[in-house]
Amino acid sequence: MPEILVPAEWVLQHLNDNNVRIFDMRSPVEYSTGHIPNAVLIHYEKIVDFDPSKPFFDIAPKERIEALLSEKGVSNNSKIIIYGDRGGTSASKLFWVLEFYGANVALLEISFSAWRMKGYLVTRDVAKPQPAKFTAKTNDDYRVSAEYISSNLGKPNVILVDTRNPEEYEGLIASSPRPGRIPNSVNLPWFEGASMEKLFKDKNELEKLFSSKGITKDKEVIAYCQVGERASHTFLALRLAGYPNVKIYDRSFSEWSAREDLPVEQ
Repeated sequence: MPEILVPAEWVLQHLNDNNVRIFDMRSPVEYSTGHIPNAVLIHYEKIVDFDPSKPFFDIAPKERIEALLSEKGVSNNSKIIIYGDRGGTSASKLFWVLEFYGANVALLEISFSAWRMKGYLVTRDVAKPQPAKFTAKTNDDYRVSAEYISSNLGKPNVILVDTRNPEEYEGLIASSPRPGRIPNSVNLPWFEGASMEKLFKDKNELEKLFSSKGITKDKEVIAYCQVGERASHTFLALRLAGYPNVKIYDRSFSEWSAREDLPVEQ
């Protein structure tokens, strides 16, 4: 399994490593008030593709990711370390997008707030890496479509995990054209897999959490949310817990609920 998390000590030892690039997935204001040395800010809108004619947004196309990473000094030999805050959902989204395009990525296992509280190095200097050349290679192992889910609804070997809040799952909050959930989904809010200091609970805690919801390792597990961000956190939590067959429906309920040909359950 590819390395998903790296400890703060490793990052401290590699702050000036030419083969390591550090990505800050917080807001521009947060970045400007202090960040890890040599970290570059990644704007969320750079990794998604907004189309006002669609009810969902896709991940950015291959060419845009290649341009973004090349501009930030990433080559195919680089290792990217991503960090964030507030549970790490946006950092998790960046992780899977870059992994989808073949980058070598890992997450700092603690939040930036925890990094700062521990007294680790922080700067306001803006890093300006030398441009490099990154060539993307898509990895479709983890990503599924609405059609894939529709063809597998009700199959005993597939579990759908809705990582939104219970109110969204129950259809009490109408954040979609048709409130509710994909039929037969199990509700497991993403934040139940997070810990106070680290982005994720430890492996044993995660295994107990998933088992308590009937999510077992012999099944194919598909995570979704509203726009594919919160599901990214649970997607990685499942992999950290040793689940061998995990996928993400990144267009999530925004697409599903907008399509009249797909069933919604309340």
